[in-house]
Amino acid sequence: MGTKVIGLNLGYMGGDRELLVFPHPNYILTSQRREATHVWCKIPALGYIIEHPDGRVLFETGISSQWREEWPQVWQYLLDMSEVTPEVCLEARLKELKLGPEDFKYVVMGHLHLDHAGGLRLFEEAGTEIVVHEDEYKHVLQLQLDEEKQQANFYAYSPRDWAFLNRRRPLTVYGDQELLKDLWLVSLPGHTPGTMGLMVRLPHTGWVLMTSDALYTHESYGPPPVGTPVTWNTEKWRQSVEKIRRLASSRDAFIFPGHDERGIKHTGEKTEFKEIKYHPGYVYE
Repeated sequence: MGTKVIGLNLGYMGGDRELLVFPHPNYILTSQRREATHVWCKIPALGYIIEHPDGRVLFETGISSQWREEWPQVWQYLLDMSEVTPEVCLEARLKELKLGPEDFKYVVMGHLHLDHAGGLRLFEEAGTEIVVHEDEYKHVLQLQLDEEKQQANFYAYSPRDWAFLNRRRPLTVYGDQELLKDLWLVSLPGHTPGTMGLMVRLPHTGWVLMTSDALYTHESYGPPPVGTPVTWNTEKWRQSVEKIRRLASSRDAFIFPGHDERGIKHTGEKTEFKEIKYHPGYVYE
């Protein structure tokens, strides 16, 4: 059996496009354009199932179905969450595929923000190995001790998503490493201290690089890359985008950004923006 990837749409958040790409080149004011409007857009929460001969892997877990009770009020103010219902969250999506937490060998977390780690507690009692970058794990442990930082507007974590990792330590990794054959964890710090991507080679599609929020959308890619207000370290983030570019161009990879249904396909010296297809009805092979 060859490796396959199934994309999961885990609900749409509504928000200002410049929460993702700022300053957006289409909306920035210039000497020639002194007025511009903000644009409201649908922001998908995404996850990916990798069917690998040596075990099934889940990359990221979307939003908690209990976001109303758990998310900081600032994020409920900034984002329209009305389309994120239990029916589109991770547990329901897995049931559609007749899967449960016990069916996964690994859950790889690109980072632990509240729109990526919301389904993680499904795996609290499963035998699944939860994989987190060492710097991300240390960071959230420190946040738990610092209530002032937890309440800050752009510390976009919800401790209930990962509180169980205090007693059930995840598999922490550092740097780039091969988790399974032709399935690599890629260190991409900047958005958060321990942001991590996943790169996998498929028999027909070739290399696919899932960036988590090291790259929010295809519009972020540049060059030069365009950042976001929600960035822990801007310089490290820029370096990580250039690392994504190097990896993708050397492997003719298809890049899957963290919040986009449009990706970037490298072919030789050329790049093109290309639709990413999701379950139901499509599997990358």
